[in-house]
Amino acid sequence: MHTTALDLLAQVDPDRAEQLTADVTIDLDTTDVEVYGRLKQGVAFNHQGQRVARPHVATWADTAVVLAADLGSGRDDPRATSAELFHRALAALPAQARAGRVRVRADAGYFAGQLARAALFVGVEFAIGARRIAPLWRILDGVAADGWTDAIDMTGAQVAVADYCPNWWPAATQLLIRRVRLDLDHGQVSGDPRARRRRTLHPAQRALPLDDLATVAKVDGVFAYSFIVTNLDVSTPAAAAQAEYWYRHRTKVENLFRDTKHGAALRHLPSGHLAVNRAWMWGALLAATTSGWLHHLTARTRDGRLVGHGVRGGQAMIATLRRRLITIPARLVRHARGLTLRLPPGEHLLAEVLARVRALPAPS
Repeated sequence: MHTTALDLLAQVDPDRAEQLTADVTIDLDTTDVEVYGRLKQGVAFNHQGQRVARPHVATWADTAVVLAADLGSGRDDPRATSAELFHRALAALPAQARAGRVRVRADAGYFAGQLARAALFVGVEFAIGARRIAPLWRILDGVAADGWTDAIDMTGAQVAVADYCPNWWPAATQLLIRRVRLDLDHGQVSGDPRARRRRTLHPAQRALPLDDLATVAKVDGVFAYSFIVTNLDVSTPAAAAQAEYWYRHRTKVENLFRDTKHGAALRHLPSGHLAVNRAWMWGALLAATTSGWLHHLTARTRDGRLVGHGVRGGQAMIATLRRRLITIPARLVRHARGLTLRLPPGEHLLAEVLARVRALPAPS
């Protein structure tokens, strides 16, 4: 599918096709789908106490399409199968895309060496979020005051680089640190010590009440910290800022999850059988993939950027496409004291599409 769509794009917009294949980003992430059937296969309780299945998805970030996916339970650790999923995603890329620069990024749920080594062995650069463990806080304390540089397009954020290579990780691995200054006057830190934002604070500040934090903020500032392990070029402050800026856009995959849940029924998995739910998941992911390629094939470019009527770089949501392109059986027009039923264009395609569907080979 991706090869065919890219070939079509090369005919419609060669410059856009070349841009997409010159620099490819693969995102890995998971999302939980809550279910309620006690006897459903392949589900388990997650740490929030919800009974869930867990789609594990690899996407081509720049096109918002899915390359590979698995369906696990709420207890499945994505690190265990991340390398295998990454290889499948890489194989799903069109050949011209694999020939260009390929990078992979993932959040702290993948903080283990398997994915990094898998990327290294095939010449792919990686950036993986690191858990906020004690060794990283000690490294942070050793960063010089002048070692920080301003982040790109993020107010109050700075980045720094430190030497850190966990055991069994590629030798070129380094630690990229981002800190964001928090404004206590605007409620950016909760008084609840269990709050999620509190976990991003320095351990020496994490348990302080708000009054004490306010005193610290006036002297040293209060920051939220994030850690990234990467083999990208971070040799200069500008390169480090660019690497962090690229990694920050990993959240594009969250838009795809939102679209599949609200536009393609991935908010639930209806069957008690794992195979049926896996097919349901793929139906939703294929809808998102079709939506992504449709956007690239039909949107007009202006100054090298896609434009459209949607909120995600112009890309419309699946629900919008369904309403505007699919659920239009006919239009009733009143003209010259008469009513005319105008069918949508392409009504002759029904017989052709049905014949092609029937000609598909039976599943093995």
